[in-house]
Amino acid sequence: MTEITAEMLQHFRAHQLLTAYTRMVDAKDVEGLSAIAHPDIVLVRSADGAPRAGREAFLGLYRDFAQSDVQASQHMTTNLSATELEDGSLAVAARFLAITTHPDGARATWGRYDDEIAEHDGKWVFTAKRITVTRTALVGEDMLAPLNASSFDPMPS
Repeated sequence: MTEITAEMLQHFRAHQLLTAYTRMVDAKDVEGLSAIAHPDIVLVRSADGAPRAGREAFLGLYRDFAQSDVQASQHMTTNLSATELEDGSLAVAARFLAITTHPDGARATWGRYDDEIAEHDGKWVFTAKRITVTRTALVGEDMLAPLNASSFDPMPS
């Protein structure tokens, strides 16, 4: 395999896993997230005081999210890079934007993911998930357009 082909495969693996992750978070699919988390995964969030170690601790965050007042969410990632580490695992860096709706409005949260992924039992999984929030914007219900509003009609006055 050429060096460029190997780099493309690394990027593809990282992209596929990160896309699966964001879709599962948005679907509040805790069981699916369990399948892509290594048993010894480490979760580090800028909002927490200490890392969470192990799959159950990792899943606790997403159980809390699933039980929260979030009505809908959409996580998007961009600027992804994957770098092979000495043991064959990958360091994956990406930027994210997460939009969530709540009974009283919406939130837009952006930041970065600095993760590690590895092959485990024949599939690629997260071994470390690092979430750094840069900022969150709060949008009140009075600032949101109606759900049936067209994205290309004139702005309401």
